[in-house]
Amino acid sequence: MRKIENRHLKTARPWPLVLASGSPRRAQLLRQAGFDVVVRKSPFREGAPRPAVVPIRVWPVCLAFAKAQAVHTAAAADAIVIGADTIVVVDGLILNKAARRAQALRMLRRLSGRRHQVITGLALLAGRRCRLASAVSICRMRKLTRPQIEAYLNTGLWKDKAGAYGLQDGDDPFVELLEGEWSNVVGLPLRVFKRELQLLRAEIAAR
Repeated sequence: MRKIENRHLKTARPWPLVLASGSPRRAQLLRQAGFDVVVRKSPFREGAPRPAVVPIRVWPVCLAFAKAQAVHTAAAADAIVIGADTIVVVDGLILNKAARRAQALRMLRRLSGRRHQVITGLALLAGRRCRLASAVSICRMRKLTRPQIEAYLNTGLWKDKAGAYGLQDGDDPFVELLEGEWSNVVGLPLRVFKRELQLLRAEIAAR
């Protein structure tokens, strides 16, 4: 089966990849992994609360699909549009991006000394085809003092990041990856992405 899938991938025309995200970290991850991507920031507006009927793990997948769909409608017919959304979860509470410094401070104080989940939802759209997936990583933030948190906030690195931190930030990282993909915490799980892209390309080639 693997040989057949690889043959399909070689004979299929290379559908261009479009990243429906303004995140420079996601674009960097993909390019460093050898993917040529075009960036189109999604016009989808984030901030809607999660409906109670939607499980927490499913919610970032819903958001990833919405982001991708908003770009897919205007993308070239042969494009593969990639949407992604990352959330941090602690005590059953979703931590998205902090809008203000005070909000980031509250998030970091809640995470300090705690294990938490980082969940990224992924959506790949091509024509009428769609692949949806998610990845979960477990992290632990070391216990931080108020001055340490304030010093980190002063760097501005907390901006535009779920949970108000980045695993890749600084020379003295204060978050440890316990389980899962490092790239998932940064914003796009490469192992899951490669798997879903291969499956999608196989579907396209087999049509």
